[in-house]
This record gives sequence, C-alpha cells and structure tokens, in this order.
Amino acid sequence: MTVGHRWPVDETPWPEQATLAYGELVELATPHPPLPELGRLGPEIAGTPGVIVACVVEQDERDDHVGPLYTVETEDGSPWRLRPEFLASRGGLHPGMPPRYRSDLPEGTRVRIRTESDTPGATTDAVGEVTGIWWTTSLEPPKGYVVQVGEESHCVAPQQTEVL
Repeated sequence: MTVGHRWPVDETPWPEQATLAYGELVELATPHPPLPELGRLGPEIAGTPGVIVACVVEQDERDDHVGPLYTVETEDGSPWRLRPEFLASRGGLHPGMPPRYRSDLPEGTRVRIRTESDTPGATTDAVGEVTGIWWTTSLEPPKGYVVQVGEESHCVAPQQTEVL
C-alpha cells in the first residue's frame, strides 16, 4: 500500500512544566548570572532570534536537573535544543506558525522505499523502519518520512514509501 500525504495534527499536550509556548518568539541568550556547569553561548550566537517548535521534559546529564528542553529554529533555519535559561521571550507568537504535526505511520513501521540509484534514471528498493518525520523547516508542513535502512537514514517522500 503506497502512503499518501497525511500529516495529522499532533494533539499531544504541551508539557505542563513548559514556561514558553509552541510558536513563541525567543532570542538565544547566555544565562545571567552565568551557570558554568551548563556552558554559555558566544557573543555571535547570543541574541539570535528564533521560534519554539518543540518541548520535551528530560533530565540534563550535566547537572541531573529534570525540566523542559526546547527545540528552537532560528531565522537561518538552524535547530537548537536548549533549556529555558538560554532563551529570552521576545513576546508574542510567530504569526505563520503551522500546527504541530505527527506522522501517520508510527515509529517502527516497516516500509519499502524507492531511492535513487547510482545509475542515472534508475531506482533501488530497500526495506527499513520509519523513525520520524522529514522536515526542511518547522515553519512548513513535513516533506516526508525519515526511514532507517541498516546504518543509513533516508529522507523519503510519501510517494516513495510502501507500507509492508
């Protein structure tokens, strides 16, 4: 069965411990006073604007603190995973923020994918497992799936994917 474009809205509740919202405009910042055990952001990075695109509650192995860890996409498209101490709210939400999406195929779903071959115009079939969604930017809908085949990860469009 070939997979179509279906990106259901992710209705997973936002973590209760989160103090910043999905789509919130932020700046990357170095904590003041400094927290030496966590490091710091250099002057060329501090002040970089971004938007909150995800949040999980995890334990930080550097100091065993359990709390929110935010994924931020900066204006140049760079992804960052930072604790709230490294983020300063700019106030307001990104006006064009899409909903949070999830894959219509659960992680671990076995699929056959068609990938480009080394021979021009030819394709190769491979079997692997879905490990997530392929994004080019969090500010747009997903492009496809990330599929693990052996030691390699492939980004494939739904039209290249067949559920086994």
